[in-house]
Amino acid sequence: MGSTFFGLNTALTGLTAQQKALYTTTHNLANASTEGYTRQRVTMAAAPAFANPSANTMLSAGQIGTGVEVKAFARLRDQFIDVQYRQQYAAMGQWDARSDQLGRINQVISEPSDTGLSAALERFWASWHALSIAPESASAREAVRTTADTVTAAFKSLNTQLTQAQTETDAKIADRVSVANSLAAQVNTLNQQIAKVVNLGQQPNDLMDERDRLLDQLGNIALITVTTPSATNGKVSVSIGGQLLVDSTTNAVNALAVDSSGNVTVGGTGVTLTDGSLRGLIDVRYSVIGGTSGYLARLDNLANALVSSVNTQHAAGYALDGTTGNSFFTGSGAAGIALHSGIVGSLNKIAAASTAADVPGGAGNAVLIAQVKNLNQVIGGTTTTVDGYYQSIVSKIGIDADQAFRLQLVQKGVTDATANRRDAVAGVNMDEELSEMVKFQKSYNAAARMMTTIDEMLETIVNRMGIVGR
Repeated sequence: MGSTFFGLNTALTGLTAQQKALYTTTHNLANASTEGYTRQRVTMAAAPAFANPSANTMLSAGQIGTGVEVKAFARLRDQFIDVQYRQQYAAMGQWDARSDQLGRINQVISEPSDTGLSAALERFWASWHALSIAPESASAREAVRTTADTVTAAFKSLNTQLTQAQTETDAKIADRVSVANSLAAQVNTLNQQIAKVVNLGQQPNDLMDERDRLLDQLGNIALITVTTPSATNGKVSVSIGGQLLVDSTTNAVNALAVDSSGNVTVGGTGVTLTDGSLRGLIDVRYSVIGGTSGYLARLDNLANALVSSVNTQHAAGYALDGTTGNSFFTGSGAAGIALHSGIVGSLNKIAAASTAADVPGGAGNAVLIAQVKNLNQVIGGTTTTVDGYYQSIVSKIGIDADQAFRLQLVQKGVTDATANRRDAVAGVNMDEELSEMVKFQKSYNAAARMMTTIDEMLETIVNRMGIVGR
């Protein structure tokens, strides 16, 4: 037969269980606005019934319940949605990085403009046309030299701005790598703290929330794969491109690195990034701005085509001093293009005449150089004019920036939708928590009332039995 005080313990289990549930609800409400917090619930189960089967168990009705016990403090989180969210967040990181960098480059180019390369080229061609009208005019020749100098300065300015954009991107790549390695180290530390708590048979929910928050941030930098190997006591392994960044079995962190060519390694092993802000920055630095078909290479192609076409025609003409075969430009590429020293030193070296006999009044060569503007030639594998090729560069920059911006908006919408799905499961709903609070409060009050009732029963037994009928 059960103890006379048997019911008190049963009611007590109800009190303590509902009290823990209320405390958990309070914790949820307090963290309703905490980034990365996952709402928690107390998992309850009926306590083992009395009495347990044995040889001397009394043959009477049973078993009788002994109350309730708390089994766990569970996080309400869907790991499958976490995987989906990190995939979309990584993709958003890539387009955020591309949109930010390309948007700045697009602002730097700022075409059409009165001060850009397009306007400088237009004035350069116009100055040759003006020289063809007055080939002996010193002012007309000075205009040719001045506008040509402006063209070379515009090339150098664009090259400098694009190179600075590369340098800025380099700094951002280094920063992203540093942040990723720092986050990996923090995840590794949390892994070990979580394992200690799990080994005690408890659930480190808040530590796991912090780890998931760090994993989200890491996943924005590079697409990661998170696994939970067996027998690791709640620790997770993190890999990038199939290589372990955080190894939960050895508590090791393998460094992420990017070399000067844009190659990515994890622990010294080459990996391929598919998404993330680091992928976007590397693409902009080494493929969009740099690389064989990047903006800098295209600008160099344009500068070389201008130097070649103008020099070829200029060398065929005759200068005021009667010389021929003179170059007008020198150097190569946007950074190296410059006026030839002969042109810098003397206006008489500008070859406006087509033949020696035409000097000094001939202007046939000036006309032909002015017409170089409309000359179709192969530039960077494309048959076009100098002006047309530059417009194609400007158009590509604008198209790339616009595409990145639009895909950024699209990806943000997808990521936000996935985040909302995750919040619907893991986020704190104030109305739901208040409803749970009322439920646990009433259950607590009921358990307390039961203890009062049992206490009154015991008072009858202790203080009143044996005196009835006196």
